[in-house]
Amino acid sequence: MKMKNDWQSWSFMNIDLHTGARAFAMASLSWDRIAMSPAFRVEQFEPKIKKASWYLTREGKWWVKYPTEECRAIVETAYDRLPKRDFMFFEDAKSDRANCLRASYFAKRIAIWFRKIFSELDKGTWLNEKTRVYALGDGLYFDGKPLHLFRHTMAQYYLAATNWSLAYVASLGGWENTEILNKCYGGIPEHIRAQISKSVHVRFDTLDLNTLIVATGYSAITPTAIR
Repeated sequence: MKMKNDWQSWSFMNIDLHTGARAFAMASLSWDRIAMSPAFRVEQFEPKIKKASWYLTREGKWWVKYPTEECRAIVETAYDRLPKRDFMFFEDAKSDRANCLRASYFAKRIAIWFRKIFSELDKGTWLNEKTRVYALGDGLYFDGKPLHLFRHTMAQYYLAATNWSLAYVASLGGWENTEILNKCYGGIPEHIRAQISKSVHVRFDTLDLNTLIVATGYSAITPTAIR
């Protein structure tokens, strides 16, 4: 996908492919919510999840994410290429309500742009077969919700890259639990479960069952206690 000199679209797409944020969370991203050190951290606000936090007049939840070093490099490039301003994708209007409208307008405008780009692409050459099945949903996101496509694609690729670390991907993408990941992406594939079983080693015969449980004052049940 070529976006020559379109650093705004390039930044939006590539950061979203690593954070999985919904449209408003990406569009309202501000530089003061990104920390490069000591640990690379990105904070994104999700209005869909109502948790009594407020940002730009909307109720939602702040997600503190720790993306990969690849994402850090993308953010650094975005900082170098995009105009210097408080918000990544628009100028500060100096009021929460106005900035909320600007973020929403930007999200709608860039969605139209990506829908046009995607309409000219051969889906089969851009995404692998599994992503087309789980992320695209018969073209629903590819044609109708192009920004949400990045979220689904992020989930699929990060699950595969982390051997289906559901907890990490859920925390990175802003899912409150792993149930949705299991439901939408088919759970842990059989070959991954087989790999995990070979790497986990548990030997019950080496456990010391006579160890006292200090916190409760009770001793563990021992074989000699069962007669």
